[in-house]
Amino acid sequence: MIKYVLFVLAVAGGYYYLSRNASLESGLQYIEQHKGASWAPRANYTIGFIYHQREEYDKAETAFTQLLTDYPTGQFVARGLFYLEDSAEYVHDWAAAKTALDRYIDEYPDGHDVGLMRQRRDLLHYNHGL
Repeated sequence: MIKYVLFVLAVAGGYYYLSRNASLESGLQYIEQHKGASWAPRANYTIGFIYHQREEYDKAETAFTQLLTDYPTGQFVARGLFYLEDSAEYVHDWAAAKTALDRYIDEYPDGHDVGLMRQRRDLLHYNHGL
């Protein structure tokens, strides 16, 4: 029983320390320093996703841009392009949104979200002339 209590206290203490001293920005910097690690693409995607869910779209755009630059052929490219485009639209970065849309449509012509991405590209062209 005492081992269980000590474990819970250690986990709670670790959580408290990290919540006060760690940030997602420092996580992105750490990932940048360890690009070759097997965990890095997933961590980068997760940070971008968290920013997107928090509606911090400028930071999400930065995280997904880093993901797609550092891991252009990884398993998170399709979802990264989807969230990059969505984040770019929220911050009115139309050029980045168009680039993400075009890349998704070119690289994933049979992708799960290709119909939606085509519609978004058409709207972007209609509304912003891109």
